[in-house]
Parts: sequence; structure tokens; C-alpha cells
Amino acid sequence: MNGQAITFDFHNTLASCPEWFELEVRHLPSSFLRWWSDRDSQQLEPTLLDEADARYRQLRHEIIEHGNELTAEACLEHVFAAMRLHVSEDDVRTGVADLMRRALAGAAPIPGAVATVREIHQAGVPIGIVSSAVFHPFLEWTLEAFGIRDAFQVVITSASAGFYKSRAELYVHAAHLLGAMPERMVHVGDSFRFDVAGASRAGMGTVWLQGDRSQLEDPSIQPDLVLTTLVAAGSEILTVLRSRQPDEDSVRV
Repeated sequence: MNGQAITFDFHNTLASCPEWFELEVRHLPSSFLRWWSDRDSQQLEPTLLDEADARYRQLRHEIIEHGNELTAEACLEHVFAAMRLHVSEDDVRTGVADLMRRALAGAAPIPGAVATVREIHQAGVPIGIVSSAVFHPFLEWTLEAFGIRDAFQVVITSASAGFYKSRAELYVHAAHLLGAMPERMVHVGDSFRFDVAGASRAGMGTVWLQGDRSQLEDPSIQPDLVLTTLVAAGSEILTVLRSRQPDEDSVRV
């Protein structure tokens, strides 16, 4: 592919899963503590659950700002240490995996996502996932459930790479693992701030899955293509990729 590849965001680009998203960004600590207390027949005060979630949200905001990601387990350990709650590492690992596995039942593909991924894969283009996610296995499970895991050469999460999408290094890392060059790549995602602006900072072309949003968040940053849906979008995305081939390249995608 002469240094070319396409990467996709995960949440609201390929998959919708509200329960998983709530765990990821808001309620992982309180959900875990309920799981933990139910298993051991403990009683926890509602104020404790609220405090845990508030500390988690603060931690997540800090991570977004500085860009150094933590795994779900490390986030919980950080929160519980600050609250002086003594929870074993084994319990944290087991509880997080159990909660995430339960959330998988609510995962559904975004309209057009599966067919678009298959079309691009069949065209012979290397494909990867670049997602800000604190629990990497959930993405693997979801792609397997959708029947498209084999289409992706790499699945990269902020948890596995150590970078949040607020840092362009996450996209550069993806390019390295795909054996590609950022300037010859295209990233597809629904977040203007993290997908379009983030990938642009890494030198990649971008496709914005705009949905029902009416305007760009930053007019100085222009995506190469704006889509309202991924239905029948494969050929359009491939056209953007072709436009990023140097003139001397004879390789066709």
C-alpha cells in the first residue's frame, strides 16, 4: 500500500454502546463499588458512590488535558487510593472485566459501518482502530461480535498506547504499527475535536462523520470529507485516500 492506511474511531463511528460509554467516562467507580459490595454483601453509602464518580470525572478531565492515559484498572486504583478504600488488584481486574462484558450486550454497529469496513478491507487497504478507551478488550470483543475483527490490522486504544486522543502521538503510533506514513493516511471519526483536529495535527487526512451537527467547531481546520452517514461511504473514503498518494505512485487502492 506504499505507506497508506485508513484508521477508524470506535465510539459513535463504528459502534454504539451507551452502557459501555457511561462506564468509560462517568460511572465506572460507582458501578464497580456496587459490584464489589453485592459480591461481599457490604453496604456502601450513596455519598461514597457519588464521591468516587466525582473523583473519576476529575481524573478523566486531567487526562484529557495532559494526554497521558491510564487503564480502567489504574484509574480505579487512583480513585480508591485517594478515598482510602482498600480494594485488591485482583478484585479491580475481575470487576472491571465483568462490568465491561455485561455492557457488551448493548453494543450495536453504526448504520453502514460494517459494510464500509468490509468494502475497504476487500480493496486491500490496511485498516486500524484509533480510540480513546480505558478498557482495550471491549473493542476486541465488539469487533468480534460484529464479525469484522479480521478486517483490522491493528486495534489501538489510549489504554494500550498510553496516549489520549488529545495527543497526536496516538495517531503517529498507529501509523507506525500499520507500517504507514501519516501524510498518506486517512482517519475517520465523529469527534471534530479529537478525530478531525487530532488526526490533522499528526498530518493525516480526515473524514468527519458529522451526523446531525451543522457546522465545524473550528473553521480553520477543514476535513477532507464530511459525511452524515457511513451507509455506502466506502468508495468516498477510498477516494480521499487515493488523493493522498504522491503523483509518482503507481499503486492503486
